[in-house]
Amino acid sequence: MENAAYVALSRQITLRDQMAMVAQNVANMNTPGYKAQRMLFQQYLTPVEAGLGSSGGARPLAMVIDQAVVSNPRPGAVERTGNALDVALIGDGYLTVETPAGPRYTRNGRLSIDAERNLIDGNGLPVLDRGGQAIRLPETAEDIAIAGDGTIRAGEAEVARLAVVRFENPAGLRQLGGNLLASNERPTPDDATRVAQGMIERSNIQGAVEMTRMMEISRAYQRAQDIVKREDERMKSAIERLGRLK
Repeated sequence: MENAAYVALSRQITLRDQMAMVAQNVANMNTPGYKAQRMLFQQYLTPVEAGLGSSGGARPLAMVIDQAVVSNPRPGAVERTGNALDVALIGDGYLTVETPAGPRYTRNGRLSIDAERNLIDGNGLPVLDRGGQAIRLPETAEDIAIAGDGTIRAGEAEVARLAVVRFENPAGLRQLGGNLLASNERPTPDDATRVAQGMIERSNIQGAVEMTRMMEISRAYQRAQDIVKREDERMKSAIERLGRLK
């Protein structure tokens, strides 16, 4: 197979991964706090004689690889729900939840209370306070109020304060399942982000934009497939002609 087909195949591989990413965005259009994901591509040069065994000297052959996945940091629209346990983060901060693998972070503020009176996120994970402890509401808790700084009150009693954190390098956050994020960076408390009770942040995904990208990717994949097909037909024709010369 010649170089053109190899380049087209490398393009198809990245387009396939890009389509999976777009499909993931579409599937999370209604997930509170979800940030649209994009793939970061990079040109990859390989010497033809070392990488492909083709003639033509040592001029490198340009292919494409998917280097990383990045999130769109743009905030989603904030919608009023009236649910006392729903919170939207107005700013760049993240809520902190406890997982078996350690603390993880999320913008999904759709919270609830489990059977043990723990405040939990949509995955059933305990939401943490600023001391790194799970937040437990009293059995007799009524009129739950959450202040702008994340302080939770049940009636007149102060229960806890939500651990809202920030990162110096938000681009380093890794997307996990369940709309959770992880980072190798140590977070710091975020006093600038405000907590809005009874509201929820929608995903920042624009359906029309994602569907347009999906069509563009599909067309690009077909164009690459046409290149592979033409190259295959060219090689078959060349082999047949050589066979007739014998």
